[in-house]
Amino acid sequence: MRYTQDDPDGIADLLVGRKVMKRTNDSVLLDDGKILKFVGNDGGCVCDAGCYDLTALNGVDNVITRVELENAPDDEMGEYPGVYRIFVYADNVKVNLATFEGSDGNGYYGTGYEILVEGL
Repeated sequence: MRYTQDDPDGIADLLVGRKVMKRTNDSVLLDDGKILKFVGNDGGCVCDAGCYDLTALNGVDNVITRVELENAPDDEMGEYPGVYRIFVYADNVKVNLATFEGSDGNGYYGTGYEILVEGL
């Protein structure tokens, strides 16, 4: 299964009611046995256009009760970097689960991220 920044309902369904049991550099293990791998878009260009890197991935000690996505790709002029964040709420605390940063460049090479789901 695969989710992108354009699927807020799917990402919420994946995370709400779950706990993060383990975290690595680019993935988390949920309490239901699913492994979520967080992958930034690779624009495939030597100029870094369309490339978004995973710059933060955090664990969550309590059950996730809500999910918010912040989708803010860079502007057309590239004056500021683009950022995508996945925020979750657990025990009434807002946690930045994942952050991706990069640049759309000219817009031809894509944007955002994917969450790849392995397991049950």
